[in-house]
Amino acid sequence: MRQSIFVALAALALLLAPGSAQADATRCEARFPGADWQTYDLDAPVTLATAGMTDAMSLRFAGDVTRMANLIQTELGGLDGAAVCLATPELAPVFSDLVAPGQRLHVGVFAEEKIMALSAVETRSIDDAIAFGLPHLALWQVAEELGLPNGYPEPLGSTIAHWYLARDTDRLAQFRSQLVVTIYLDDPNPEERTLEDAALWVGDVKEDPYLFDPQFVGSQMGVFVDFAVAEEGTGVLRATDQATWAGLENRWRISIRDEFPRGNFGVWIGVAIFVGFIVLAALLAYGRRRQKRKAAQRRPTPPVDESLFESQVEGG
Repeated sequence: MRQSIFVALAALALLLAPGSAQADATRCEARFPGADWQTYDLDAPVTLATAGMTDAMSLRFAGDVTRMANLIQTELGGLDGAAVCLATPELAPVFSDLVAPGQRLHVGVFAEEKIMALSAVETRSIDDAIAFGLPHLALWQVAEELGLPNGYPEPLGSTIAHWYLARDTDRLAQFRSQLVVTIYLDDPNPEERTLEDAALWVGDVKEDPYLFDPQFVGSQMGVFVDFAVAEEGTGVLRATDQATWAGLENRWRISIRDEFPRGNFGVWIGVAIFVGFIVLAALLAYGRRRQKRKAAQRRPTPPVDESLFESQVEGG
């Protein structure tokens, strides 16, 4: 009797396992018919189906999906049951209903359907598409868990996605150095800022489906989310009220300002740097002008004495 039960359970497991994979390929087929979708098993909360790709190419991008999905799921959650449909550019007509004609890379996040779809015109942008698209999919599910009727608020959601993208491309340090200079020059007294002076982080909603081109989604503001998570932990990503993020923004600006000398000494350093640039530019301009004058005063080179060459020819 026990052996019969064991065999029955094993058979049921075998039936259910391929059924789950087939169901995922069916989701991509149902959303984008006409392509031969192949499902790949991932050690991640999401599944992947590809079309028009070799196994080697599919497995290469399966690794990218797995890496990002596991990172997002650990820090944020919201990716259980999500599917990624990845196709080659030859299948672009399958995606033609998503974007305006002429867009070179078609990416769509279908939040309600828990599907992220991509038609890769440039394979070098697929990693960016995955890193920027999966957070949007996760945030929509997080919004449902939090009881938000219109999805995760914007522009906060996109800023979080920029944080994941900047980390995946290893550009956080570069973006941070650029923002430090900008904020230092633009915001000399961050301590005087109120919550009302902060950006409107919770002011809009994300459209569904959300369409984007990963070649044009780079942003430095993911650095702000990096600060927020360092201060409050990843739990802050589930805080969707303006007061929380306005307060964090003001603290972030103060922390950047504190990295520079304060008071009059700091002001004089800024003045000295500015004057230094002016003096350097003046010296370079004077040097170029002096070179031109010397060239104008230089005695002209006399013409070549052609008789010298003629005598050599005659003597030879």
